[in-house]
Amino acid sequence: MRQYHHAAAGVAAAFAFAAAIMLGGCTEPSFKVKGTVEGAEGSTLVLERPDHAGIWVGIDSVELKDNGKFSFSQMAPADPEIYRLRLKGDYIYFPVDSVETITIDARAPRFATDFSIAGSDQAVALGKFEKELIAKAAVLDNPDSARNFKRHVYTAYLQDARGSVVSYYILTKTINGQPLFRLPDDSRYFAAVATAFREYRPSDPRLQLLTETATASRRQTQRELPDSVRRILQANAAGYIDIALPDVDGKDVKLSDKAGKGSATLLVFSNLSDPATPALNAELRKLQGVQIYNVGLDDDQLAWRNAAANLPWTCVYATDTDAATLVRDYQVAALPTIFVIDAAGNLTARCTSMADVRAHLR
Repeated sequence: MRQYHHAAAGVAAAFAFAAAIMLGGCTEPSFKVKGTVEGAEGSTLVLERPDHAGIWVGIDSVELKDNGKFSFSQMAPADPEIYRLRLKGDYIYFPVDSVETITIDARAPRFATDFSIAGSDQAVALGKFEKELIAKAAVLDNPDSARNFKRHVYTAYLQDARGSVVSYYILTKTINGQPLFRLPDDSRYFAAVATAFREYRPSDPRLQLLTETATASRRQTQRELPDSVRRILQANAAGYIDIALPDVDGKDVKLSDKAGKGSATLLVFSNLSDPATPALNAELRKLQGVQIYNVGLDDDQLAWRNAAANLPWTCVYATDTDAATLVRDYQVAALPTIFVIDAAGNLTARCTSMADVRAHLR
């Protein structure tokens, strides 16, 4: 501590400093949610948050007056969290990262859909998602509609979310008592969000649950494979079956043009439109001294070509007929699947993760 040589000045300064510390220490970091609710005079507006078991608990409430104004102030959460406002049986959800002020203006009786929200980009995104989800609820029992909606949700809200609490909330959202994203069918979405958390929020407590969920789903999928496929997945085979498919320019490129030419080659079967593929490609870009022959099994060839044009390795496209043959010959049971071909042209490993790939390239 700084030494004061004049006693009177030292005592006064010490008291002033102590008082400032005490006053500052009594003020906890807090966030605020405020706004108006039109047409709900006399109704009780409740602020809720989930407890450790995920059960929503009321933490504050106010009786709305004729002007509809409300304001809540609460201690900021230790980690980003989702809160909600409850008016009778309707809810408005919003994220709180730290000490922001969230503004919500809503109208009864369509409280859950007739509102505007401001205060953070995440709050705006979550409000938009909730409105879309409610609008689509009636058609989500149709498998095709549900699948298309989840693809849209990933692209619009999850792909660039960088491990936000909103991405976790959306991934675990239920509608009509059923989860929107289900395992094992949607394991790729869980894996993609887990990858984003690992990169951008490695200390977030939600990361462990996401990782465990994605891993358990992969193991379940492996257990459900036919014995013949599982044996091939576990085997190391010498040599490889050659492939000749058109690249983004329409020119046929053979696997043998790349493999066995003095460096290791990765034979990658993937769907470039799959939500998990950008994370995989980011990891592949980090590899040095390796050839990559990427077989696209996408449904949409134009979408594949647009994505493949931005990749720095050989990308070829398999039509339905070619895809069926390759899936059979290489026993591709899930995407992505990666084979390691050594410098001599021997297929040495089938990998289920980038960690496996790196281990076999050492």
